[in-house]
Amino acid sequence: MTIRLTRNPMIQVSLATLLVACACALAQDPPQPNSASPKKAFDSYHAGPWEQTIGYSQAVRVGHMLYVSGTVGADAKGQPADLDSQMKKAYEGIQKTLAHYNTDFSHVVMERIYTTDIEALIRSQETRKQFYGNSSPAATWVEVKRLYSAADKIEIEVQVALG
Repeated sequence: MTIRLTRNPMIQVSLATLLVACACALAQDPPQPNSASPKKAFDSYHAGPWEQTIGYSQAVRVGHMLYVSGTVGADAKGQPADLDSQMKKAYEGIQKTLAHYNTDFSHVVMERIYTTDIEALIRSQETRKQFYGNSSPAATWVEVKRLYSAADKIEIEVQVALG
């Protein structure tokens, strides 16, 4: 069988999504036969009370996969104002979540970044590399018109393979 790669970004995103879905399915714990009562299939982690007000969890662990919600780096006053500083604070927030699960950025398998300024994101790659080091997860970076709070310039979500 011959597989031809494409330069079409929509097909690349679809293929990447399919590969991540397959990896997630393979990483799940197999069902236990003859289980008398179903166990909770996941656990949630909350970074603050605002999550319950809005209605989400900072992270959800299912089997051997950890899904970390989109994390921003601006505070309620919109500070810091620049994308690079917001990126650093967002990664620091993700780092705290990863530490809660006794893992780090080397186990991130997928990263999605949403930004209101893709050019500033491109200029901030050195900041990003400070957190990943030699690790290179699959990644999608998308420019959007606006994020949840108007002052947010970047939102980062990751998927992590746990040991």
